[in-house]
Amino acid sequence: MSGEIITIIISALSAAIAAPIGAWVGRKLERDKYRIELDRLRAEMKDKLAEVKSHELENVRKAADILMESIVPPLKAEILNLRNDVQRLNKALERIWGCPHVDRCPVKYELLLAPQGREREPDGGGGACDDDSPDREPARTAARGDPEHGDGEPGGDGDGG
Repeated sequence: MSGEIITIIISALSAAIAAPIGAWVGRKLERDKYRIELDRLRAEMKDKLAEVKSHELENVRKAADILMESIVPPLKAEILNLRNDVQRLNKALERIWGCPHVDRCPVKYELLLAPQGREREPDGGGGACDDDSPDREPARTAARGDPEHGDGEPGGDGDGG
């Protein structure tokens, strides 16, 4: 009988010790398993974030390409047209001062008007005439080579000579 009691006591002690040790080992294995799973999920999440950023960059590049293809060339063409127009205007303005009708020139008068919202700068006496009011209508004079006035010759002054 005493052997049976010792066996029962040893069995009880081993069960009492084995249960917490088994639970601890099981918990340790489960925690390692979950840690590995968590690390795998984190790596997967980083890959997905990198992929999303890559797609965002690709979309930005595509948008920039669309901008460069559809907006920039028309703007460049418009700038070129404006430059050409300004060059033509500058050439025409340079020719105004050689015109014999410069004193009564309606084009010169319009150019000397101040842009809206700004004061007109003094022109130093080289203006259209003494009456610089905006209501003034310049008189129409015969232009060079105008067939209705004078001899009709290009560059003619209308006096027939």
